[in-house]
Amino acid sequence: MSWRNGHIHTAIATVRSNRWLSFLTMLGVIVGVASVIVIVGISEGVKNEITSQVNSFSKNVITVQSKVDNLSSFGVAQSPAVSTLTNQDISSLNKLHNVTAVVPLVILSGLAQGDKTYHGGIIIATTQDLPKVLNQSLAFGSFFDTNETSSDVAVLGYNAVAGLFNEKIPLGYSFIWRGQAFIVDGVLNEFKTTPFSNNTLFNNTIFIPTGALQQLSLMNNASIFQILIGVNKSKNLPAVDKQITAILLRNHGGQKNFSVLLPSQVSQSNTSILNLLATLSIGIAAISLFVGGVGIMNVMLMSVTERMHEIGIRKAVGATNRQIMSQFLVEAVTISVVGGIIGIVLAMLTDLALRATTNLTPSLNWRVIAVGALVSMLIGIIFGSIPAVRAAKKEPIEALRNE
Repeated sequence: MSWRNGHIHTAIATVRSNRWLSFLTMLGVIVGVASVIVIVGISEGVKNEITSQVNSFSKNVITVQSKVDNLSSFGVAQSPAVSTLTNQDISSLNKLHNVTAVVPLVILSGLAQGDKTYHGGIIIATTQDLPKVLNQSLAFGSFFDTNETSSDVAVLGYNAVAGLFNEKIPLGYSFIWRGQAFIVDGVLNEFKTTPFSNNTLFNNTIFIPTGALQQLSLMNNASIFQILIGVNKSKNLPAVDKQITAILLRNHGGQKNFSVLLPSQVSQSNTSILNLLATLSIGIAAISLFVGGVGIMNVMLMSVTERMHEIGIRKAVGATNRQIMSQFLVEAVTISVVGGIIGIVLAMLTDLALRATTNLTPSLNWRVIAVGALVSMLIGIIFGSIPAVRAAKKEPIEALRNE
């Protein structure tokens, strides 16, 4: 055990005596380990936020959406589109057992004109059950109720207020859309903002009753891009999911031109692109780790050449090949592990900086940190083996001739 401790002390002394060279050698490992931990932490944090947001909106809600390219998975579409969903679908779904609400979302085009023209807004026609389904409260006023579903009232998303009016609480104010005046009944509280999620666009939305479409003769031209179906209990979600699929297939003549998503599937669809980006980023970080390993190997090969006389003396006094190999292998592992530790510390500092300066909340995974430490050790072992074997194979007389 004493010779192993001696190798460790020698390795630490070597790193200390060549601080800058050692730091440059381990730089690839530092960047690689830190990158992997930070990337995985950001990815997991964002996925947790998206899952939490989706669950808060739709814990017991099944999402039905049309299979049209420019429709988003849960949130709002980027532009109006021809949908495969119909009013007949809504009528049929309302008859299902264990269903508490069927809420259509009809996206519409056109600029709204209040105190100013609202260019960044989206108009969505829906029903009075939307706040219940989304589990969203109102900051001011009230959502249109059953008696108002055909009247000219509107509810604004949190950011839509500033887009339309100079007043912060515009209750009772009116705006013009497609030649029709709408009176503001309420303002929704701000939806949680989550990076990479389309749900935040609800903050920019103007909600009007579906009944207003009949007054404006838009019912036949309107596209139902999504239907939110509230279910009374979580345990009934799978059964209702099957019933919805069967009804829609019957209504659509057997064509599967729609998607039926459970809450867990909505979350997965929102995070699939994020997973791909994280995988690509980790692949780039792995290249950095490989470059760091090659750097360690090259520096250790140079060290073996410079210390050939030392190797010869040690062998002359009885050191075995195994001891020589262990000495250089421990040095390589020490450099790599120290680089891994610095990378972990750097990742933690980056995590704190992101939390303090952005709305990102990375999720540090201790298993990933442990894997980072293990990978740094393996890099030292793998890339340090070639220099260590080369040093061990030198003959004592040949090594002593190198001054």
